[in-house]
Amino acid sequence: MCAALWLSGSRNVTILSGTAPAASAIAAGLVNPYAGQRMSTFWNSDIAYRDLLNTLVRSDALETYNPCGILRPAMNEEQALHFRTLSAENPNSITWIPPRKTQKDYPYVSAPFGAAITTGGILNTPQLLERMLIFLASHCKVLHENLAGWRESDSDVTVTLRSGTTLKTKKLILALGAGYTSFPGLSNLNLHLTKGQIVYVRIPENASISLPVSGHGYAVPSGGKLILGTTYEHAPADSKPSKEGMNKILCLTEKMIPSVGAAEILSTSAGIRVGVPGTRLPMVGPLTRHVWILTGLGSKGLLFGAHIGRNLESWITDPLHIPDNYRPKNLTSKISVSDHGNL
Repeated sequence: MCAALWLSGSRNVTILSGTAPAASAIAAGLVNPYAGQRMSTFWNSDIAYRDLLNTLVRSDALETYNPCGILRPAMNEEQALHFRTLSAENPNSITWIPPRKTQKDYPYVSAPFGAAITTGGILNTPQLLERMLIFLASHCKVLHENLAGWRESDSDVTVTLRSGTTLKTKKLILALGAGYTSFPGLSNLNLHLTKGQIVYVRIPENASISLPVSGHGYAVPSGGKLILGTTYEHAPADSKPSKEGMNKILCLTEKMIPSVGAAEILSTSAGIRVGVPGTRLPMVGPLTRHVWILTGLGSKGLLFGAHIGRNLESWITDPLHIPDNYRPKNLTSKISVSDHGNL
């Protein structure tokens, strides 16, 4: 959607919005420019965050985002020292909070070593997707159909839909998520599937949770509920939530927010992320002359999606502009026109 949003400013775009489940519709909407327990910045994270804000403005969806910051409890004295150092080095994006002040201002969090508040916040993902579809409907052609296959010629690509309809396009951009496994010709891509589960609980009446918390998992307040996450289940057999995954999340987040142990469980959801093994970075670029891949966003879809979307026009015009870190690598065989002729 971000790619179509930005490309529609200069190109005629048709977007296939199929029926396959997407992890984006399940995600808690935590916008976090810092990765892992050490709050490491990842490739272009500062630029990606600005691109997200610009994407929200472009789609008239800025109010779907609450840039409230993210509370990051330090788990030990070593991590507390690391957080204090990061705060001194990045005062505009990281604020250190000593233990006593953390206990006073955020009593719902267990943070005996103190905490940091970082840039970031909560994005209402379903509302954002709805706003983007409204924008796309007036700037693009939106077809609520699934892709069946494609055949490439020297000058264009013929796309076949499940309904049997065919379309011709100069560029086909495959942003299939976990659906890429339905196309045998893409099996040689270096991609990995991970299931992520979340749990919805009712916030206890005596707990006023004002900020999202990230450390032992995460907890995101949303309309009187908490969204707790997440699991990283590699090579999953299915996309369904499990009791085992739910219990793991509850046990983990209770370490940060003790009242979670007494919270009422409302529901669970799960989705399949696509990542590139050995890196936290996505995969973007041409597979053939006219067919591109856009995938591997993992758990950073909100940031990477906006960043890729904002830059895709430049990259398509001149593929040399694609950052080398994003390019498809380790292909076991050349993807050719004939791979998809019978799909």
